[in-house]
Amino acid sequence: MPPDVPDISEDLLLGRTLLEQGHLSTAQRVLVKLCQQHPDNAEAFRGLGDVLHRKGDETRARIISEYAADLRVPDAKTPRPTPLPEMRPVAASAAPTPAALPPVRKPSLVARRSEFVTPLVDPFTPLVDAVNSCSTPVTPPAVPAAMPRMASASQAVAVSGGPEAAAPASAKPASKFGKYAAAAAALVLLAGLGVLGYRAFKPGPRRGPAPREELDSALASGSFDRLMRARDRARTALAGAEPDADALVRLALVEAFLALDHGVPGAKSAEEDLRRLRPGDRPNPQRLALVEAVRALLALATGDREIARQHMEVGLAWAAAKPPPVLLFVSARVRALAGDTVGAGKDLDRARQLAPDFAPVVADWAAQRLDSGDASAARRVAREFLARNKTASRVQLVVAEAERALGENAWSKHVESACRGDNRVSRSVRAACWLASAQEARLDGERATAARKARAAGQISEDARVLADSALVLASLGEIDAADEVLVRARKLADEKAVPLAWANLAVRLGRGQTEGAAPPAERPAQPERHLVALRAAYLKGGGVALAAAIKNVSASSSEIDPDLRAFMELGREGGLSASEQATLERRAERGSPVAAFVLGILAARASDHKQAARWLEKALAGHGDACRAALLYLSALQAQERPSPPNRASLRALHARNAQCPIPELWY
Repeated sequence: MPPDVPDISEDLLLGRTLLEQGHLSTAQRVLVKLCQQHPDNAEAFRGLGDVLHRKGDETRARIISEYAADLRVPDAKTPRPTPLPEMRPVAASAAPTPAALPPVRKPSLVARRSEFVTPLVDPFTPLVDAVNSCSTPVTPPAVPAAMPRMASASQAVAVSGGPEAAAPASAKPASKFGKYAAAAAALVLLAGLGVLGYRAFKPGPRRGPAPREELDSALASGSFDRLMRARDRARTALAGAEPDADALVRLALVEAFLALDHGVPGAKSAEEDLRRLRPGDRPNPQRLALVEAVRALLALATGDREIARQHMEVGLAWAAAKPPPVLLFVSARVRALAGDTVGAGKDLDRARQLAPDFAPVVADWAAQRLDSGDASAARRVAREFLARNKTASRVQLVVAEAERALGENAWSKHVESACRGDNRVSRSVRAACWLASAQEARLDGERATAARKARAAGQISEDARVLADSALVLASLGEIDAADEVLVRARKLADEKAVPLAWANLAVRLGRGQTEGAAPPAERPAQPERHLVALRAAYLKGGGVALAAAIKNVSASSSEIDPDLRAFMELGREGGLSASEQATLERRAERGSPVAAFVLGILAARASDHKQAARWLEKALAGHGDACRAALLYLSALQAQERPSPPNRASLRALHARNAQCPIPELWY
């Protein structure tokens, strides 16, 4: 490279890379500015010519490329007018700008690297707009025959604003540069006309919805992305000295819902929003009721249900006969966490009548119906809402839960839809997605994966329902101590009478061999894991007869999607298993199903075949909720044999590590 040509290799490489990746407009912007800053660099002009060629602008590509070729043969005696307008100031003696052209603001000499990735179009930059705005080739207009030939290159460049405008008029340019001057003049003319048209006909500033309306819409949508965007825009719009009071309260509501249902820290911001309300304003009962709803939601987000209840009661007193749906939602959430499923259902019914399109109400209403055993109603209402709004991730997840409870194989599609975006940022949605993935993995027989994802969900979630269901999955997989650890966190957020916690607590007790008070919290369980716990409790309480009665509450579709549930139901079959059914169970047990092995071991023990019972029960010492009971029956089967084989102490020790309260005599491990 000649010593007088500056090193622009880094910027040139950037332009070439953008060109190769197909980002033609961005590459064009980079190279145009590079040519403006370094008008004597042939490589910059050659790159710009390549970009124009790729964009199909053959006329300008040829002009720029020929100019680049001329630059490669330096000739100090011959001036080289650049085909691009020069960005340096014109000398005082230069020819004035023609009156037909409006004054043009010149672009900055410094090209920011962030603009290379996301180009920011400046409508008052003539050069960049003239080159970037043309998606189709533009041919410069021909010079009319009646127009006198320009006497010198300096006159041609003076029209385009170049520095050679100050050159003597007697200098004669080389003929091959005439077309460059004409092209430059045409470009500036087009740019000037574009700026003039933009200034004359530019649209007015776009006005979006008012903060209050946008916040209401975001709250109703249940979309994490919309809540975040509405919050950020409202913060900017309400930053003035006298913000709208109702909009401030709704901004605080958005902050509170983000904290409660998405795990986004927002308590301080919400309190700051409420403090900005002017105390001297005339009391507005509905606004004051919403303020109490905000504080109740914030208290729920921290797990303080008593404070939440107090704020909820004050809010209902302010609202009198017209409680806002969000306050009824808070009342229902407080009741559900206390185990009052009926009261929560009544509050949610009222809230849904007032606001049928309010996503938080729809999600909690469907979840309450699931806890009551009515999965069909939960699915119907939630799907009706999704037909109008598919961005509510919590509604998508509760629809998946309802369809899974009904035994529909397509339930995982709703999980995929809910977890495609919000789980990347929303901590609470991410935990719920991991839980759904754990439930799916258990149904598919991937027990290690299911346990790992259920642990992950239990570690990051602050939602009592997600924590309880994670504990239920872990207990169903024989991870009893891990399930109890998750339940300890859930008990800080809800009473043990709350339906999800009651099911998980029962699963942990059964897993430890504790049969006292082993009654299911509901007669019609909804989830496959709850069905399995109900059948196990019935069998421990009344044997095969009680199990056969409990099986009547299990739909055929539910047993079809859950192999463990289907295998356990064989213990309640009247008349025993047929040869084909026995062979099917044996194949599943040999392939690694601990529930199938457990059922075969019990059936062998019923037939007093202690050797076969010990063989099958040894395969059932891990991976399912009855692993502790399998260990006790395994030791009994060994002792019942005349010549028992040595016990599998390694498996018994591993069982004790997962379930320390399983009553296995210490001498066996």
